Amino acid sequence: MRWAEIKAATSEQAADLVANILIEEGCGGVAITGPSVRASGGAELPADESGPAETLLTGYLPVDDRLEGRLESARERIRLLPETGVDIGTGEITIKPVEDADWASAWRSYFKPVEVGNIFVKPSWEDLERTPGQVVVEIDPGMAFGTGNHPTTQLCLLALQKFIHGGERVLDVGTGSGVLSIAAAKLGAAQVTATEADPVAAEAARENVHGNGVDANVCIVESQSPASATGEFDLVLANITADAIIGLAAELAHALAPGGFLVASGITGERAQEVGRFLARAGLEIVDKTDDDGWVALALRRVSERDSPARSEGGNR
Repeated sequence: MRWAEIKAATSEQAADLVANILIEEGCGGVAITGPSVRASGGAELPADESGPAETLLTGYLPVDDRLEGRLESARERIRLLPETGVDIGTGEITIKPVEDADWASAWRSYFKPVEVGNIFVKPSWEDLERTPGQVVVEIDPGMAFGTGNHPTTQLCLLALQKFIHGGERVLDVGTGSGVLSIAAAKLGAAQVTATEADPVAAEAARENVHGNGVDANVCIVESQSPASATGEFDLVLANITADAIIGLAAELAHALAPGGFLVASGITGERAQEVGRFLARAGLEIVDKTDDDGWVALALRRVSERDSPARSEGGNR
């Protein structure tokens, strides 16, 4: 498969917003370099004092019949950001073709180990000692999103340690590399169903599940829809995007067992209230809100049918 390397030059102020746009348009992850040295879906990168004043975002898209439309959509959405009062710098987007091997080699340089609570996520190619009692998740992301370094994933990893006590049924919507599903299984979840619409990411997730020895506990389903998973779940994870969560609000709520919890992440602070309203209409109530570096994760509980008339009215209309 051929890939296109997408580079977007923008201001530090707009970096997270532009990164979110690129991810929503299909980039598996976005590395951020320049004045802002974080990585969305990657790792912290060394600052380059001799580099450009602008922040540079790098992501990858498959070269297929959707590429042109995705690029035009990204350009238009970035162009409109100044109307909301955001300085985007030049906002210039450049593109160049790369091969699978080039992509994989570049991505490895972004992925470094990360510790989140009692969970340690590390690259499969690095041999590092673990702390006694620590849950270790080894990931080779391949072409998938999810290394544990981005705030949205870290917020979910912290939530897993709060809500999993042993024996739970978990649904991970849009699993990417499978990092959250694997962590859930290693924390004691009895059964984890992970959905992923991208077949390349789904295959990466399967390999990571096998590499972590949790094949018996984790099932990968090639779909984005929560409805593709049968039964009801004690915990549902949706580390995707604000628009995707809104669009799936009714399905996410329906997938929960009574009293079950949804952890919704991948939400910028500006859209947290909007997402919360849609999830409330679907019959969920917010029980916790956490944030990290401008990103928000909402923890919500499914209320009873009697207390949630909006569920019978069609949920997120």
